[in-house]
This record gives sequence, structure tokens and C-alpha cells, in this order.
Amino acid sequence: MVSVFTYGSLMFDPVWSRVVAGSYERCEAILQGYDRKAVRGETYPVLIPSSALSQVQGVVYCNVSSADLARLDHFEGEYYVRKTEQIITEEKKAFPAEVYVLKEEYYNIISHKEWDPVHFCTTGIHFFLHSFMVTDKQ
Repeated sequence: MVSVFTYGSLMFDPVWSRVVAGSYERCEAILQGYDRKAVRGETYPVLIPSSALSQVQGVVYCNVSSADLARLDHFEGEYYVRKTEQIITEEKKAFPAEVYVLKEEYYNIISHKEWDPVHFCTTGIHFFLHSFMVTDKQ
């Protein structure tokens, strides 16, 4: 069982619950040393390494099963590599979590805009669910 840090569509239960089969404890967390960027023409973001001063606010899910981790790997697809990084919770607890980072060979999809989670939650999530989501968990 591992923890998984999410920073985009998977922070939102309508997406997370369509990808995984289990139910997990979650809390807000920060990942340092990365930037979250919008993807050109899409509603979801990507995560890329940045300066030590950069940080991304997200949600960490704890004790994720290996079966659900495999589902997440499939959902994220070939554009991402899963890495283990230190995250920090609101309570200042630091621990390792799995993080999906954009592979360098796909940096051409990055927009110059920051990704807006509020816009995604109110508008983009509907398009995302319709366009990208498969509801049968395998």
C-alpha cells in the first residue's frame, strides 16, 4: 500500500471514484520542487520539475491498494512516469507519496498558462468526464 499525491483531475471525487475501486483516507498536501501547468487545448494539467521554491497544492490519498495503483497507472497512460516524492500535509507531516510527472519527451503539450483548479471544478470537469472517463473498473 502506498500514498498517491494528486494535483489535477484526480483531486476531485467524480474523477477519482471512477478510476479506483477502493475508498481511501485523503487530505490536502503540498509537493515542493514542481510546477503544475495547463495542457494546450485540454482541461487537465501536468506536473513538471521546477525550482526548490516552487510548490503544488494537491490531495494525497493514503494506503492505496496495488490493484488501484495499477488502475491509476493505466489512467495516466504513457505521458507520465510515476515517481516517489516527499509531500507535506497541512499538519506539517512529511512522508513519501507516488506522483505522476510528465515525461520530458511530451513537454511540447505544455501551455504557458497555469492550470486553474476552480475553473476545472466548475466547468472543465464536465467536459473531462464526458471525454476521458471510462466507468468500468477493471
